[in-house]
Amino acid sequence: MTEKREWTYDGTELAWLRDRLGRPEAGPGHVVSELVPSGYEAYVRIFHRFEAADGSGRSRTWQAWAKDSAVPFHAELSHWWLRDQEPSPGRSLWQAQDGALDDSSRRALARVLAGVSGDQATYFAYDLAALLWDESQPLIRRASLTDLETVREAVRSVVGDSGPEFWWPQDRSWVVTTDYDLLSTYVGCSVDTAELLLRDDELETLPVTPQTRVDWETNPPQHP
Repeated sequence: MTEKREWTYDGTELAWLRDRLGRPEAGPGHVVSELVPSGYEAYVRIFHRFEAADGSGRSRTWQAWAKDSAVPFHAELSHWWLRDQEPSPGRSLWQAQDGALDDSSRRALARVLAGVSGDQATYFAYDLAALLWDESQPLIRRASLTDLETVREAVRSVVGDSGPEFWWPQDRSWVVTTDYDLLSTYVGCSVDTAELLLRDDELETLPVTPQTRVDWETNPPQHP
């Protein structure tokens, strides 16, 4: 994760969100509250799907790979805990995309959230991606949830295939964050919306808290 910012958010649609990010006290690594604004009833982690790098079209869940690696499927699960069963020279067979939900998970997430928010306008924002791609300010688009893929296509030449890093509806009843450097997406929302996400068969999810670590350098829980 990159913390340095070279622009101000004053007067932008991102100002409210940035004002509610941070952590109340110092600690190791990075936590959910640095990614998703405070004040939500519930927080959910959505794992980016692993896909085989051999072109076979195979996929693998984090839960299944964690089981094969004899580690808990846990809110702070890191891909570094997972052991390759079929190693490729210099590269793992199983790849998850950092900075972007896989297509099927992104569609499922948009479907669930559309059921919650209806047709109200949604904001889609690119922050760190815009900075790294030498834009002069964050990119923010306002559209409906059904236009998510249209928005992504419209900015692909500017920020690549990442993100959106943040998306939220007009009423701010939920926020989705896909950090540019991470292999999971995090959502702040109501308890009812969290239950919908956690029950959806097309999403691999776990509940988290604002204090849950999100970086890759956590250690697996020790079995008693």
